[in-house]
Formats: sequence, structure tokens, C-alpha cells
Amino acid sequence: MKDLLLVTELHLPVFSPTKPDGKTEEEWEFKHEQVCGYIRQFVDDNVYNHISGETHARTLWNKVEALYASKTGNNKLFYLTKLVQMKYKEGKSLADHLNEIQGIVDQLSGMGIKMEDEVVALLVLASLPESWETLKISLTNSAKDGVINMEIVKSGVLNEEMRKRSQGASSSSSQSDLLTVDSRSKGRSEARGSKQRGKSRGKSNKFANILCHHCKEKGHIRRFCPKFRNERKKGKRDENSDDDGANSVDEFNIVYEEDVVNLTTQETSWVVDSGATIHVTSKRDFFSSYTPGDFGVVRMGNGNLSKVIGKGEVCLETMNGTKLLLKDVRHVPEMRLNLISVDKLDEEGYCNTFHNGQWKLTRGSLVLAKGKKLSKLYVTEAKISPEIVNSAENGDTIELWHKRLGHMSEKSMAKLAQKKVIVGLDHVHLKKCVDCLAGKQNRVAFKSSIPSRAKNVLDLVHSDLCEPDVNVKSLGGARYFVTFIDDHSRKTWVYTLKTKDQALDVFKQFLALVERETGKKLKCIRIDNGGEYKGPFATFCKEHGIRQQFTPPKTPQLNGLAKRMNRTLLERVRCLLSHSKLPQSFWGEALLAAFYVWNRSPSVPLKYDSPEKVWTGKEVSYKHLRVFGCKAFVHIPKDERSKLDSKTRPCVFIGYGQNEFGYRFFDPIQKKLIRSRDAVFIENETIEDVVARKEVPSTDASQPSLGLVPPTPALTEVGEEAQHDQPEIVEQDAHVEVQPEDADDDGQPPAIEGSPVQMTRFGRVTRRSSRYPETEYVSLTDGGEPESFTEAMNDEHKQRWIEAMQDEMDSLYENKTFELVKLPKGKRALKNKWVFKIKHDEHNRQPRLKARLVVKGFSQRKGIDFDEIFSPVVKMTSIRTVLGLAASLNLEVEQMDVKTAFLHGDLEEEIYMEQQEGFKKEKKEDYVCRLRKSLYGLKQAPRQWYKKFESVMGEQGYMKTTSDHCVFVKKFPDGDFIILLLYVDDMLIAGQNVSKINDLKKELSKSFAMKDLGPAKQILGVRIVRDRGVKKIWLSQEKYIEKVLQRFNMDNAKAVSCPLANHFTLTSKQSPSTEKEKAEMDKIPYASAVGSLMYAMVCTRPDIAHAVGVVSRFLSKPGKEHWEAVKWILRYLRGSSKMSLCFGDGEPVLVGYTDADMAGDVDSMRSTSGYLITLSGGAIS
Repeated sequence: MKDLLLVTELHLPVFSPTKPDGKTEEEWEFKHEQVCGYIRQFVDDNVYNHISGETHARTLWNKVEALYASKTGNNKLFYLTKLVQMKYKEGKSLADHLNEIQGIVDQLSGMGIKMEDEVVALLVLASLPESWETLKISLTNSAKDGVINMEIVKSGVLNEEMRKRSQGASSSSSQSDLLTVDSRSKGRSEARGSKQRGKSRGKSNKFANILCHHCKEKGHIRRFCPKFRNERKKGKRDENSDDDGANSVDEFNIVYEEDVVNLTTQETSWVVDSGATIHVTSKRDFFSSYTPGDFGVVRMGNGNLSKVIGKGEVCLETMNGTKLLLKDVRHVPEMRLNLISVDKLDEEGYCNTFHNGQWKLTRGSLVLAKGKKLSKLYVTEAKISPEIVNSAENGDTIELWHKRLGHMSEKSMAKLAQKKVIVGLDHVHLKKCVDCLAGKQNRVAFKSSIPSRAKNVLDLVHSDLCEPDVNVKSLGGARYFVTFIDDHSRKTWVYTLKTKDQALDVFKQFLALVERETGKKLKCIRIDNGGEYKGPFATFCKEHGIRQQFTPPKTPQLNGLAKRMNRTLLERVRCLLSHSKLPQSFWGEALLAAFYVWNRSPSVPLKYDSPEKVWTGKEVSYKHLRVFGCKAFVHIPKDERSKLDSKTRPCVFIGYGQNEFGYRFFDPIQKKLIRSRDAVFIENETIEDVVARKEVPSTDASQPSLGLVPPTPALTEVGEEAQHDQPEIVEQDAHVEVQPEDADDDGQPPAIEGSPVQMTRFGRVTRRSSRYPETEYVSLTDGGEPESFTEAMNDEHKQRWIEAMQDEMDSLYENKTFELVKLPKGKRALKNKWVFKIKHDEHNRQPRLKARLVVKGFSQRKGIDFDEIFSPVVKMTSIRTVLGLAASLNLEVEQMDVKTAFLHGDLEEEIYMEQQEGFKKEKKEDYVCRLRKSLYGLKQAPRQWYKKFESVMGEQGYMKTTSDHCVFVKKFPDGDFIILLLYVDDMLIAGQNVSKINDLKKELSKSFAMKDLGPAKQILGVRIVRDRGVKKIWLSQEKYIEKVLQRFNMDNAKAVSCPLANHFTLTSKQSPSTEKEKAEMDKIPYASAVGSLMYAMVCTRPDIAHAVGVVSRFLSKPGKEHWEAVKWILRYLRGSSKMSLCFGDGEPVLVGYTDADMAGDVDSMRSTSGYLITLSGGAIS
């Protein structure tokens, strides 16, 4: 107890006679009360009653000492008698017996009776039973000079105990089996039944009290243990087996009552289990040290086996504040309880006491933990020690924080540890880091003088331009980066450049930013004689009164701060790329991460403050930092997945958010950038682990050319869908200045404000239109599409974005979409935002920038702001029917697109909207927009657009069909007709007479802003190819199918010749039946694959309709056989991706076929019927 008080620095009130200097009487009295309360937590209940009211530490200590170590003659006699009469009982742990004797010796020593080592050794021998007589004679006769000691005795008796356990008379094998089965078949309390019940089952009672050290059951020894024999037999079979999975594994026993599970759902609850052979928890974040791997299985009380995926140490803090370190704790995710093994505690020298429904764990006279009995089990409450526990993902070791901090130096990390700004980082001693050597190793430094430092921010800024590698461009094509360093705060800004002449543009952005942030003006910039700093750059500085300090030629040492910063950043970039295993083209992303961490690192000139703190005056948070390039599982939002799709995707962490919350990730499988705050990091794995663990396994790469159909004519895409051909990763010269706020308590990254670090950046992922199937969109755009008005104003294409927004506003004014009014009382105005899009044409010319004003319709209220919202779209059956007619009758087929379609719908509700950002009217800033027509984002916008278009078509004499309300038909007196198909804002127009079609186009253009696309080439991702010479039209989805195959890693699979082979007999019995099978199937994108196949089936591939229908039956619980069937269909598409749906053979006559099988559904014994309707030789339904 004295040692414990010394460790916790609570010893002074007990052992110091006087009050220390510097403490008041009130503080000293409180200290006494604190120590008294602390000591009371460790005493027995009977002792507690004697000292419960004591408030003076020394007085309480004396009472405890008197109670525990009374030196009266009566106490001495009691302990001495107890020692002499100590007897060892067969079957009891000999180690416990020796510990008990040593405890009594220690008690007597505290009372002044010193026991000689020889006397204690002789007393130990005297305590042994007659069966140990041979050993006693052996030890006493072999003692040198007749003097025996405890070391000899302890070694001898422990060895003899092991020998006795490994030998003994034979016991019936069948009887042992009976004992084992009976023990396991019973509940926990019965397994601990009376000795008489255990004895009554055997033919002999000789081993009734002997404990088997293999299965931990009484009645036999290890040599005759049936479990041990079975495992040995299994091991021999495994050795002769060629199966790689036949290696033997460790098996541990865990027994618990099912009704206890509901009583111990709290994470702080631990079950004290005498039937468990190991400590167990399911919580990964409980471990203070952790080693992942395959460590065998555990056998539950119900016989089930659960896999152990890791082990380590867990440090508990019991309710009395004591630290209890559990060693060799096994990580079993399937466990519902936290278990403490009594057997393991016993092996580690702890004493477990169970009495009157209470459990107490002691070591000597120190009470470490207490618990109480709940439904046949003992439960204790203990939380994880906050001083030792590590992060939930990987453990915040020193090496891990070294990686998180961008391979910061040991000296700087020591300063952070000294300031205690990082939880768990108390001391720093780094091992040799290979990545640091790869990135930082240099020659021995020359002597240098200590530089002076500017007094205020922006008094002096250092700048330099650097080319990392003449042969390596960043992902966006950048070859250079430029740094700007404030001399006072050492705050650094970084920009990436494609060419050196961009230095002036980024300097202007940097200047506007820092002067706005500080309210001060830049006075001087120190630079070298590079050409990028002369000419226009020098002129700009003179115009703004900024003094330039040029270093003399060939003396880079005079611009040493900037040069050293370039070197530091490049060193960190090399370290990050080396550790993350990312290619060198990611140097821009690594540069951003290195720069971000650098501004938060201790700096020697700042007396180990960080540049960020000096610049902002705020404390810096490190909670959100993660290891660059590590593996992460990113949550997939609901609107980007179906209900059965996986909710996460494996990605690579590449940096922190830009002007927004969240982390930045790269999906190496789909080649796209993701920004999210919802992620779980696996910081000890890299991109190699992500790519190596793709969810869809590869199949045979060999692929014969089946030649199912002749090659179709060259297909050409036009219109908006052309941008979906080739996803590209083209970097934009984006910039981000890392201006953080404190991280949230949950460790999320701070919002980043401001702007400048020219950094490599992939195009952001924009939300795709619901018109297109899941894979028909580009994941990465050419340059960064701004996600807000502010970002667009900071983009290098600012002027073009302004022009795009002005075009949108002109359209709104032209359509008289709104009017400015005062907001009436009781009404509220909806918010809006600008959505920016980069459009590409089929010839890859300069992209067109488009801006669209969108209302935030999610805040609309039903019955107030909207009522009905349903709007029809044309069916694929109608599209195929019209194209079949066009092929046979040689009709003209034209295509048109409506510009800003939703702006044409008339509103029936009274809706108000805030004024647009960037276009507020002067002197009317408090006005709002009263919407007269619908806008994008309104819930009723699609419906109002359809009603408007239906009205206009009615005025032109067109009637909608009863089977499809998006098919409009008009028959002319001369027998000609025109058919118009509408899918939101896309139109197909078919008719005999070109002039009448042109008349319709003119009339539509009078009512709406239209774009004439000419002859139809593609609609909804379906390519349209026509040969009027042979009167045929082909519909194809070759590119879509290829993308689906690539997405599911089946693009190199071996092709097959039928959609679904006869050997597939799919039933619900093939669905997963165990948790392990369910977990394996959860990793497979079954629903996503079936959905992708279904879109191809609906559009152009009726040949896979039956196969897709069969695999769709098992969407809720797919099994491995079902997934094999889906892959078979994909393999069929692999060999028939060029197959097209052809129209034009014969007259436009409907021909129908139908058939049914006989009880084809094995589960329900129902029959499956099907039908096929053709027109002009092609399937339409």
C-alpha cells in the first residue's frame, strides 16, 4: 500500500509530519481526506467499518497498520501456529500453497519475527503429504552440508508436481469420455458440482481430484484426456493431408449462461468466468497493445466455434481506481460478453475469492477489484484506462503518431509529448525509420548562424519555386510548386503550377488571402533571381508597394528559409510516398498532406510553438490526423446504393478536406476521388492491401472469340452521354490554404478555410442524373468542378463561371421565372445554391462550363409548398416499338433536347425563394423571389414541366397514347403521321415527312429553348446505328456492358455460350445458413450486379431475361451458388457484348411467343411462364 501511495503521489499526508510550503490549510485538509478515501478503497469490509469516519491520513494509517499488522503476542502465536500446521492437499495448485506459506512468513516478518530461509524450506517439506516422502528424503539428503534452502525446495516440489501429473495409474478411456461429455453437456453450475457426483461416475476414485491441464476438468490427467487424444488424432490426419487449411489451431474453452447476456450489455461489464481458459473481448478499441492474426478458435458453451482474430493487452481501471493489466487477451468479434478468466488470473499470481454472492480479487493484502453475482455468474464493472488505451483502429503507438505527423522528427515529437497535446504520447524514442532514411538522409550539416526573425506577420515573406522531378508530373499535369513563407510565424502556403508563368496568378491569390485574414499589408518579399519573379511579377509588386529583395546570383544560401522549406516538404513527400506505396504521380496529394502537418509542427525559431498557432493565435488539434496513404473504409450514402448493396467501399486516405469538412479518399478500383467524414481507418495497411482485396474475385483470364454476331457498323455517340466514354484523371490547378479550426471531439477533421496551397486535385465526384444507369457516368472530371459559389470565385476559371451563371440568370429573366417581392408574413423562403458542371463534346474540344440554379427542395412541406410530384417518362418498350416501325417503314428519326426544361413549368403553389448568391439586387437585398415558374430542385418541377409540355403538344394537335403518356401522336389529313417520345428533356421524333418534322421543331422552339441534335444517335446510353440502304436499325449497349464487366472484375473472364447453364439448380436452401457464410456474402455486391444486368435486359438484351429473373429471386439472401450464376451471366455477356438488337426484317407485324416450364421453381414448385413480342424482326417486349 505504501508503494501505491508513492506511485500516485499521495504519500505526503501519511509520512510527512508537517504541511509542505506553498499549501494552504484548506488544501492540506483536502489532501488528507483524499488519501483517506483512497486507502479505504483497498481494505476488507470488516476493516472498513473501523476506519470509515477517519479524516486524518496518518491516524487512519496507524489504525490500518494496527488491524493488519498487530504485533501482539496473540497475533504472533496465531500466525506461527498457522504456518506450522499448514498442510498441502493433493490436487491443489502447489504454486498457491507456496504463495500462501510465503504470505504468512511476510506477516510474521512485519511483526518482528524473522524466519530463516532454511526453516521456511523445512516447513514446506513438512507440509507435504506422505505420498511425497521420496522427494523429501531426496532433497534433504542431497543438500550441501545438510543446509537446505527455499530455492532448492521450490524447484524440487514444482518439478515433482509436473511429474505426478504426467504419470499415474491407468483410467478407463471410456470413463474419461463419459466425464468429459457430461461436464460439457451441463450448465456452468452443474459442471462445478460436488465431488461426490464427480466420484460416482468413475470405476476408481484415484484421479477424482486430479485436474487435467489440457481440458481443465477433474477426473483424469492429460495423458488419458479424451479431448487431447482426439486432437492428436486430428493432428496426424492433418499432417497427412494436402489441404492448405488443415493446419491445427489452438482451441480454447468458454462457458457462459445465455440468460446472463442481457444483464451485461454495458461495455464496462466484465464476467469473471472460472470456466474460461482465456480472457476475451469483442472490442478492438479496448486493447492497449494489439497483434492481429489467426490465433485459433474458442469453443462456446453451446459447442459453437468462434474465430480469434487478434490478441494483446487490456488495461482496466476498476471502480476503486486501481489499474488491472490483463495479458494475452483474445479478440473474438462474435463474443457478446467481456470475459475475465479466473484460471489466467490464478496463473498470474492473483487471488480470487467467491463468497456470499461477492467476488474479490486481491494480491497480498491489496484489494484490486470487486464484483457481484448475477444469474449464476460473477460480474465486475471496470472501464478501459484512458491513459493507456489506444485508438480504435490501430493503436496510437509512437511509430503510428510518427506516420500520422508526416514523419515528424523525434525532437519535435518530444516537444508535443512534453506539452501533452496528444493523448497517449508521453515519451518519444523513435526506432530507425526506413521511410525517413529514404526521404531525408543528407550529408553532415555545415555550421550556420542563427537567423533573425521579423517582428510582425507579413513584414517579410520568403518565396521560391521548385520542380520536384523533371520526368514526373502530378496527376493534374503540374510540374512545379511555389512556396510562400511568413518570416514571423513561419506559416507556409504552397501552390502547384503547370508552368512557371503561373507564379504571378497564385501570388495574387495568396496576397488577397493573407491581407484579408490579418488586416495587414505585405511589406517585403525575398526571392531569388528566377525569371518567374521578374517582368510582370516585378511590375505588380511595384504597383502595390511591395519591396522585392533579390538574392545575388548563385547565392541560394541567402534565400535559405525558402530553399530549406522546399527541401523539407520534398523530404516529407518522399517519406509519405515511400510508406504509402503510392506512385510518384501522387506527389501533389502528398505535398498537401506534408504541408498541412508542417504548419502544425513545433518550430525551433518559434520556441517549439507551431506556425499555425502563431498565425491564428489558437491551439492546434491533432485528434483528426491519420496516416497518409492508409487503407480506409468509406461509408456509401443511401442515394448512391440500393438497400442490398454494401454500405462501405475500401479506399486510400490522401488528405484533408478543402474548404469543407471531411477527409479526402481515392478509390483505386473505380479511379475516383471521394470526400467524406464517415470513414474507418486501417492505418497499418496501404494501397496494396486495398487493391489486393477487391470484393469480386478474378476468374480465368482466357477468352475465346465466339463470334456470336457479325460486327455492327461503327457506332458514334453524340449529345450529353458522350462524356461517359473515357473517364480521365486530369488535375486542375486548384489551391487550398489550410486554415483549420479545432477538430471536433470525435476526431473529425476541422473545416478548412481560406485558400491557397496549389495542390494536385482530382475532379470532384458529382451526383449523377437518375436518368442513367449506375455505371453510365464519369467518376472523375477534367478539373475540379466547384461545389459552391465561393469556390467558383476562387477558381482559375472564375470569369468563365461568372459568364455561365449570367447565362443561367438570363434564361430565368427571359422565362419570367420569378419576381422580387417582400416576404409576406407567415411565409418562408426556400434556400438555393449554384451547381456547376463541366460539359464535354464528342470531339474533345475545350469543355463548356455550365451553371445551374437549384432550389433546396428538401425543405419543402407537403400540402403547403407542393402536392402531387409524379411525372411519367417514356417506356423502353415504346422506344423499341417506334424504332422498329422506323426501320420497316423507313421513317425519319430525329432527336431534340430541351434547354432548362424544368424552368418552363408553371407553378400552382405560392413559393418564395431567397435571392441568388452573387446576383442580389442593390437596395433590394432584403427582398425575396416569388416563383412564377418551376426551378430545378423543386419537388413538383418534373410534374409541372410534363404538364406544360403536354399542354403545348395538345395545342399542336397531338394526342398522348393510353398505354404510354409520354408517347404523343398526330395523324395528318394526307395520311402522314408523327410520333414524339419524351424522356424528361430528351425527345425522339419519328415521321415520314421531314418538312413536317421540321415544322414541329419550329413550333416547339417557339415555346421552349430547344437544341436540335439531328438524326438520332443515342438515347439513355443506348446507341442507335442505322443503315437506310438495308432498312435496318441496331440498338447496342456494348460500352455499358464493358463497363459492367470491368466494375465486377469480369472483363477478362472466360466467355460462355448461354445465359444460364443446365447445371444451375438454384434454391433458397443454398442461401447462407451460418454467420460466417453471411459475412462472406455481405462482401459480394450481388444486388448491384443483378441491377446492372437488369438494365441491359430491359434495354437491349432480352436473351438474358429468364436468367436475370431466376437470380433476382434470391436478392434478399444470396448464396455462393447464386453468385456463381450471376458471374455465369456476366461471362455470357463477356462473349456477346457486341450483340445488338436488330429491327427491319420483314413487315411491321406484331408476332408473339409464349411458353412455360413445369414446376421449375424448386422451392415453391410453381411454374414459370414467359413471353416475347417482336415487331419488324426485333424484340420489343
